[in-house]
Amino acid sequence: MRISTSGRGCTQPAIGRRRPRRGIALVFVLVFVIAMAALAMSSIFMASNANLLAKSYDKERNLKYAAEAALAIGKSRVNADPSVLIMPVGQYDVQILHDQPIVGADGQPIPDVKVNVYVGPTGSTSGQAGRFSSIVAEARDSRNNGFIRRLELTQESFAKFAYWSNDESNGGSVIYFNNGDELWGPVWSNDMIHVGGGGAVFHDEVGTAQTVSGAGYGKFMKGRKEHQKPISLPSTAQLGKLASIASVSGWNFSAQGYANNYESQLRDRIEFVATDLNGQNDSTDVNEGFFRVYEANSGRDAALRGDWPGSTLSSVTMCGDFHYAPASLGRGLQFYPASVHGQTWFRDQIRQGYQDNLGWSYSVALDAATTEQSATLQTILGHPGARCYLAGDPHLVATDRSTSIKDPSTGTWYTSAAVNRGGTDTTFSPIGVNGAWKVATAVPADSVLHHRPWDAKYLFPIDRGFNTNARGVIYVDKNVGVSGTLRGQITLYAKGSIVLLDDMRYANDPVKGVCLDILGLITDKDIVIADNALNTPPAVTVGKKSAKYFTLDDTKDYYLHGVLMALGTAFRVEDYDQGPTDVNDCSGTDNGRGCIYLSGGIIQKERGAVGTSSGTGYAKRYSYDHCAVVTPPPYFPTTGRFQDNRYIELDPAGFNDTTYFRTLTPDP
Repeated sequence: MRISTSGRGCTQPAIGRRRPRRGIALVFVLVFVIAMAALAMSSIFMASNANLLAKSYDKERNLKYAAEAALAIGKSRVNADPSVLIMPVGQYDVQILHDQPIVGADGQPIPDVKVNVYVGPTGSTSGQAGRFSSIVAEARDSRNNGFIRRLELTQESFAKFAYWSNDESNGGSVIYFNNGDELWGPVWSNDMIHVGGGGAVFHDEVGTAQTVSGAGYGKFMKGRKEHQKPISLPSTAQLGKLASIASVSGWNFSAQGYANNYESQLRDRIEFVATDLNGQNDSTDVNEGFFRVYEANSGRDAALRGDWPGSTLSSVTMCGDFHYAPASLGRGLQFYPASVHGQTWFRDQIRQGYQDNLGWSYSVALDAATTEQSATLQTILGHPGARCYLAGDPHLVATDRSTSIKDPSTGTWYTSAAVNRGGTDTTFSPIGVNGAWKVATAVPADSVLHHRPWDAKYLFPIDRGFNTNARGVIYVDKNVGVSGTLRGQITLYAKGSIVLLDDMRYANDPVKGVCLDILGLITDKDIVIADNALNTPPAVTVGKKSAKYFTLDDTKDYYLHGVLMALGTAFRVEDYDQGPTDVNDCSGTDNGRGCIYLSGGIIQKERGAVGTSSGTGYAKRYSYDHCAVVTPPPYFPTTGRFQDNRYIELDPAGFNDTTYFRTLTPDP
């Protein structure tokens, strides 16, 4: 065999080259196919899961929508017929819908969903005072999946209104909002509302069962609603419940006087007292609110009212001035009624007061005291700080006590030394010439005895810290006078008229917006600011001298904090068209009695007059207390309309309507 050395005709394998293995492509194809199949399966599972989730969300949305729609149906039913909430004894709720379908926006029933709706009267588990009801809507599907919601409703309180009237007239004369009047809270009338050419601004919602006449003259910042369903004033049956609530507190009082529209016939007074119990130099804290009840003797109506007795010096037993008292009586300025100025003990006492307080010599002090002893009534009432007090006030010790009266605290007769002296806040007389203070039903707490030993037994505590039975309602079956400073939340209901004898304020000024104090005054008759020596500057004459007017209160204006409801006629001013026309001016405008600074609201059957354009009476300076919406006075009457208070979601597992409503016990 021949071998070629040139390499021609013979091939040799190339060094380093390898043949590809058979089947490797198939492996890659199989891996790719498996991966794609896995992705496909994953997509199928994900799509299926998303579909299931979507269906689940759709079902949940349908159940939630059905429950909320059912709540709206229930609320509409309750507003249309509140009597559905009146339950027989032993029954807690009533079912108003049973396995009913809910129609959607397309007009078709929501598939596989039925609702049950239960309503019943309830109490607020959040501690609010008021009247509540609850609507519970239960939505279920065929598999018993469910969604349950509770809507707690509170009845709209009359206290929300800055102004409310049933009749927009006074004695047949139409009343106008006019001359730039501004109203800052909700306004309502069942009558036609009239706006005069001078214009008026309504800063909140305005509603009327009729129309607004002269609407073009008004500015309605939140609009107006006309032809609304009328709102009825509370019935006697509704208000009768307040007497029972007051009895629980021990605050149901049978008055001695009368139950009529005559504010001059008055023998009972409630005085609110705010006192500092914790040494913080204020009276705005919890448990620092009280009230006292004064009962005048027969024939002492004028003294209880604080009426001006005339210009005879000896008759002015409740008005006077302040003088320095001797060291034996505590030094400092003390009050002496005008009628005692001419007595020898008065001269000797203030002479010693000048010596002890100012360091004057005996002769200088005697001359000054003798001058005061012979002073005229105009001179006495012209002194700085001169003022009048109501019967029973501790400052009137010199004319309210008598040596023929026993001091209940000691059981002995008042001595001349106990009678012939100046008065302070602490010279309290439980029994006096004009009447007596009622002993409180609750035993006074040690802290009250410590800070106010002189009158602790006569203070009715407002807060539950000192009276666990307190429910915030005072009831008086006849006419009653009111004055003082309120710390707490009170509704006072009187079958007769409520007569405002002096300023009625909150311990926490409403302008602070802290919503700690609130007063509701409700009367079957009228709410009247008295024409007395504290509210109306009396004309004082001495001999042939011309009469002089004196402002004899701590302020020249009248301050009133509260929500007023007069069911008989109106909130008004006694003798508004009489008296001075230019003594206590209001904001620079000539006026007789000054301004009425009202912070709260007025609900009245008809409008009442408070002054005239000639200057008699008062000028109005009204403001709205927004706290009346947030925290209305306890058990204050409601309009019958329900408002949403709270939404609550319930667990559908094992839900039973009767068991649940039984736990929602109404407030006592």
